[in-house]
Amino acid sequence: MIAGAMARLSRTGDDMRMVILKEFAGKSGDVLNGLFKRVITGYGDDSVQQLMPLSVVVEQCSNIMTKFLERGRFAAYLEQSTRYIYFDVQVYDKDGKLVYRYYVPMNFPETLLNRYRTDMDRIFALYSEVVRELSGYIRKKSPFSLSDPSEEKRERVAWMGATRAQACDAARNMLPVATTSTVGIVGNAQSFDYLIMRLASLDLLEANELGKKLLQQVRVIAPQFFERTDIPERGGAAINYRRQIRQDVRVLAKEYLSPEEIIAPGVEVNLVNHWPQDEMSVVADLLWTGSDQSYESVMRQAQNLSQEQLVRVLQAGIGTRYNRRHRPGRSFEFLQTKWENVTDYGIFRDLQRHRPVDGMDWQDLTPFLGYEIPPVVIEAGLEKPFVEAFDIAEKLYGEVKRQGFEQESQYTTLLGHRMRWREAVNTRESFHLHEIRSMPEGHPGYRRVTLTMHEKFASVYPRIAAAMRFVDTKEDAELTRLAGEMATQAKLSLLAD
Repeated sequence: MIAGAMARLSRTGDDMRMVILKEFAGKSGDVLNGLFKRVITGYGDDSVQQLMPLSVVVEQCSNIMTKFLERGRFAAYLEQSTRYIYFDVQVYDKDGKLVYRYYVPMNFPETLLNRYRTDMDRIFALYSEVVRELSGYIRKKSPFSLSDPSEEKRERVAWMGATRAQACDAARNMLPVATTSTVGIVGNAQSFDYLIMRLASLDLLEANELGKKLLQQVRVIAPQFFERTDIPERGGAAINYRRQIRQDVRVLAKEYLSPEEIIAPGVEVNLVNHWPQDEMSVVADLLWTGSDQSYESVMRQAQNLSQEQLVRVLQAGIGTRYNRRHRPGRSFEFLQTKWENVTDYGIFRDLQRHRPVDGMDWQDLTPFLGYEIPPVVIEAGLEKPFVEAFDIAEKLYGEVKRQGFEQESQYTTLLGHRMRWREAVNTRESFHLHEIRSMPEGHPGYRRVTLTMHEKFASVYPRIAAAMRFVDTKEDAELTRLAGEMATQAKLSLLAD
């Protein structure tokens, strides 16, 4: 009703209360249905879809699917964390059997399906061995020490959480991309409409089936908003358009690019380009917001300013920042840096959460860019089971691909396998990204990548980088999550009091 009344506002002079009283109060759902059919299905007014908020939870989808679900910029997402949950706990499947949490592609032939299950079970068993023994090793290496006898319970809970997080951080590299997770999504009807069509266009059975289930569920709540999603001339055409582009580009990439160049991993963080070249270009945009002159006029006058004057305007545009949530205005979105990163999938899944970027994309997952063994795994003497998991995954990948399941082969890669991904980040978002992802409580992997990005950013935009004063360059603490866990326990204690 609220969405319907809002839709009517564009064609009436009444306020919201009068619209509800005149057109909706005490009337049947047929009135709403008729309205939505006219403005959405009839007129094609997509903006009305933005008025209907929806909340959906997608349970037990693969980790590769979580990234496709979270690809849209205009929704909010939250998923289960690999640093707070032990993923070796088995769950009951639909047949009542205890199984590990991983997605099984049901389009595999029986022999390949059996091989897939056997290898996945072994990888999860190895993960369980490593994550449990690592937890014990870390707790012996960093034993619980009490600083305040009156806070023993709180401090012990924080210590347990911090040691578990460090063990999970290292062992998560062994988890397959097929590992299932649960994702919460909050967005409007339009964002779900796009999401469902995007899933339907992918070359993965899991994505196609998930798109159908999503459409079925959102139609329970708001059927009028999704009448066009799967009709051939609208949703069907959009799905085919996306799929055809992707397939054609793949064909031409294989035709035009030399295969000898594919395997080389390259540097971990590569600043591909930045524009404009001079960070002082933002001065004209800042002055424009405070003037009543044309952009052309402001640009011309800004070129005649002295270096001291340019710096004064830049500093005024950034202001005095008292914490990392104080970010400068939208003028800084005109400065962008373009990155190609080669990181493990676990790091990518953390940094991909920053969606106000352009061109965010990634290549298909393979085991051929290698992986790293976390130092704590070597220290604990657990290198052998760690390496065994990667050997199993690589052989399984080869077999799945050999049998013609090119896209499904990605399920067999592990979170520790390196991958290529790229993005263009505007400088306003860089303030947020560099400062929050360099915090000591963060995962050591993405923290390393973020600090490298900041260092390269500073090489081209030094004055703006200096204003990112909450970037934390200190060495990783032995228990990176301990301070954060202690703060959480303190807040919980205050709430309980």
